[in-house]
Amino acid sequence: MVGEMAAGAAVAVHLTPPAPHLVAGRTVVLIDTLRATTTMTTLVRGGVAAIYASPSIEAARALAERLQGSRLCGEVEGERPEGFDFGNSPTEFEALDVSGWNMVQATTNGTPALRLAAAARQTLACCLRNRGAVATRLAGESAIAIVCGGEGGGMTASVEDTYTAGALVDRLCTHDPALPLDAGARLARRVFHAYGDSKAAFQESPHAADLRARGFAADLAYAAKLDVERAVPRALVDAEGQVIISG
Repeated sequence: MVGEMAAGAAVAVHLTPPAPHLVAGRTVVLIDTLRATTTMTTLVRGGVAAIYASPSIEAARALAERLQGSRLCGEVEGERPEGFDFGNSPTEFEALDVSGWNMVQATTNGTPALRLAAAARQTLACCLRNRGAVATRLAGESAIAIVCGGEGGGMTASVEDTYTAGALVDRLCTHDPALPLDAGARLARRVFHAYGDSKAAFQESPHAADLRARGFAADLAYAAKLDVERAVPRALVDAEGQVIISG
């Protein structure tokens, strides 16, 4: 199984979200480049108080009703759900002062995958924009599981998430050339080198093509930039099992 931690491997890449026991006790890095983790990074850098990650649109609506003053953001098939304050566009939040806001976020792939935070030792969110900052935060970690959100509710691998995972693995190997990698990590790194740059990867991404057709070309250009953010979102799980993301 691609992504299952091989004996002796320090870094595993899961091309789609795995069963929780496969990441138990490890540092999990969630990647959903287009666009959940890019949006999370933008919100955290902007000073948001907390992002409450929900597994579904219905759960997000119910949670927002309980959290007075919170704002709903997310997407269904790339578009802002009915009744939500915002969509899942990082460029939309880039233009806003979000300091002190409490957000409730629900997306197709990224937020459901955060269920893995309950099994992980710690959970970070990564995109291309904060790749270098995440790699720095991972220095010294001996058991890393990089989890791609994938497509179709996490059922299939995505080009952009695999590429981003490879970009992170490549930076980790720059810090430690002898870092043991599993088969998924080696594959993702090869994908990163094969494309050469994010624009080429996005060009062959079905999800990127769909977002472009829906008018989100600015989000693609924004998400394609590498190592321009220092913010690293971190997910914690409260006593009720709610995943809460902050800086």
